[in-house]
Amino acid sequence: MIGVSRRSLGLLLGLLAVAPACPEEPPPEDTTPRRLADADGWERVVDPAEDVFAAMRPADAVCDDAGYFVDPLSLAFEVDTGLCDYLTVRQPSREALAPGDLVSVNVVHYELSAPEPGEAYVALAIDGVIAWEGSAPIPSAPGMLSGEITIDRALPAGVELQLHVHNHGPNSYELTSVMLTPGGAE
Repeated sequence: MIGVSRRSLGLLLGLLAVAPACPEEPPPEDTTPRRLADADGWERVVDPAEDVFAAMRPADAVCDDAGYFVDPLSLAFEVDTGLCDYLTVRQPSREALAPGDLVSVNVVHYELSAPEPGEAYVALAIDGVIAWEGSAPIPSAPGMLSGEITIDRALPAGVELQLHVHNHGPNSYELTSVMLTPGGAE
């Protein structure tokens, strides 16, 4: 049997108490999808100098404030192009974005009609850059415009998002979600 003095035992226990613990595995990143924008957080961009989509704005564009609102039943952001045929709205992002994050956009449209054939256009800009675009022919049956964006650079929470809708004719669009899936593209 090896003899250990009380002093040696105390020193050994003291060293063990202050020795760094084995590094633990970092907790897995939460990849649960979450809202990047709120339906009731959108505000209209009136100044063309602040509108990422200003080059698309026709000279005769009309937009009554009654033409965009949060639908009380679906809780989606709705645009009625019969009252507002060109609209860009903005809000700060709820979350920071990192390379590899996935942003998904879902817009539902009802039956699209107009006196003459045309095209519906919906888009999302992130930090001044058009990141996603969707279009549908007019006329067409009800449907959905959706897409995913893989983020390629770090952006802080609060970066500006701009949603844009334009077409001709009295049509309705509902932005049902703008979601962030952290690391979703990995």
